[in-house]
Amino acid sequence: MLASIRSAAVLGIDAYDVTVEVDVARGLPNWVIVGLAASAVKESRERVSAALANAGFTIPSRRITTNLAPADIRKDGTAFDLPIAIGVLVGCGVLSPDAVNRCVFAGELGLDATLRPVRGALSIARRVAASENCSALTLVLPPTNVAEASLVREVRIAAPASLGELVEWLKNGEFPEARARSSWRNEEHLIDLADVAGQEAAKRALAIAAAGSHGILLVGPPGAGKTMLARRLPTILPALTDAEALEVTAVHSVAGVLDVATGAVTRRPFRAPHHSVSTAGLIGGGSTPRPGEVSLAHHGVLFLDELLEFPRGVLEALRQPMEDGFVTIARALASVRFPARFALAAAMNPCPCGHSGDPIKPCVCAAAEILKYRGRLSGPLADRIDMHVSVPPVALSRLAVRYGGDGSAAIRARVEQARLRQRRRYDGESACNARAPGRWLETHGGLDTSARTMLMTAGDRLHLSARAFHRVLRVARTIADLAGESCISVAHVSEALGYRPRGMEHTHESGLEVA
Repeated sequence: MLASIRSAAVLGIDAYDVTVEVDVARGLPNWVIVGLAASAVKESRERVSAALANAGFTIPSRRITTNLAPADIRKDGTAFDLPIAIGVLVGCGVLSPDAVNRCVFAGELGLDATLRPVRGALSIARRVAASENCSALTLVLPPTNVAEASLVREVRIAAPASLGELVEWLKNGEFPEARARSSWRNEEHLIDLADVAGQEAAKRALAIAAAGSHGILLVGPPGAGKTMLARRLPTILPALTDAEALEVTAVHSVAGVLDVATGAVTRRPFRAPHHSVSTAGLIGGGSTPRPGEVSLAHHGVLFLDELLEFPRGVLEALRQPMEDGFVTIARALASVRFPARFALAAAMNPCPCGHSGDPIKPCVCAAAEILKYRGRLSGPLADRIDMHVSVPPVALSRLAVRYGGDGSAAIRARVEQARLRQRRRYDGESACNARAPGRWLETHGGLDTSARTMLMTAGDRLHLSARAFHRVLRVARTIADLAGESCISVAHVSEALGYRPRGMEHTHESGLEVA
């Protein structure tokens, strides 16, 4: 008897429909799985056989052929265990075809017939919601995946604890709906920008970076507070919108790092990989492509501490996602795109000993050593970081005085107002100045005549590349937004120019890049 079961598989962060066909026919006992199945899928024969036996079902000694359609896309993962088991039960006559034709199944089976969580449940739920007959379908998932799948409110979800329980539901035609309470509300941060003594200029730069989603590089001696400042950047970022949270949760679900207790990412991501990370770990990859750190930081912050300790090849791989906002991983059988719209925050010492320019502790590095050390950061990559900020050492006397300036909440309120102005300007929920087209800002960004003259003159004198020119313009637009001003003035351009790296302009890539 032939059975046809609805399921879905994940490719990148999106899901596509898969039909699991199971044919139980007379012949020599054998079980084959076709349809470009990876090893984890082929191993499902053993898991499904044991699960069916331990659930009290007997598999007849017949030839079983399982096909995963479409057969030209590679299938991987353990989510096909459940639809294969249901297909076998329909093929053997235990279940009727009518009992399963309005269900979409995905889940891993334990040998004891319990349902175990799978990756990408949110993406599968979004795919079911996009179906024409969504209201007539029930998505059957393991109980652990209910929280994330419940974020898609249009989908009806059933979550049996075991295969035996699911069979009883199918026979009775009744599915207790499983729905978890999910919220995008951000939890309060335990850290605050007010924890940092002094460093007013660096705090100002962080507010600008947060308001426009600009990349920022903090340069200073050890102990100046670079890492402390960077780790407080998320506390002044606006809360995730519903659309952003759904995208971020989908990425984390596919990567297998989603907190099953909450079922959703409730804060903007903050990823801080160690400098020993590989290119694949940072950008994504693998034989079955998985998201890297740049994608896990989507709509959040990617923090690279001790920037120059990262291998140069790893750092250079950041250039494309920083420009495009996504990563494309090409393999022989498929090409996968992961989103990667992150704000880069990095910290580095000015020299190998860390004290170059320190008025208190003298530097012991030779000029050639300093030049070689700073050369680990290429000009093209430095050019893509909007803001380069000096973080000087803090006198011990400042640590004894309680900081009385604005904390994270007050700064975040100003950042949210600046983001609101940008959304209205660009007519987009996630739009921000860092991704605004340069030519558009030149024409419609409110750049007054004197500010334009200053920017053009500074560009010629500093030998700014076209990319650097427009990055200065974007930062100036953000500074104006923070001030609540519609026009970019000379003061805004002057401050934005102060964040450009010194001594690197001649090494930048030439060529007109204005996007």
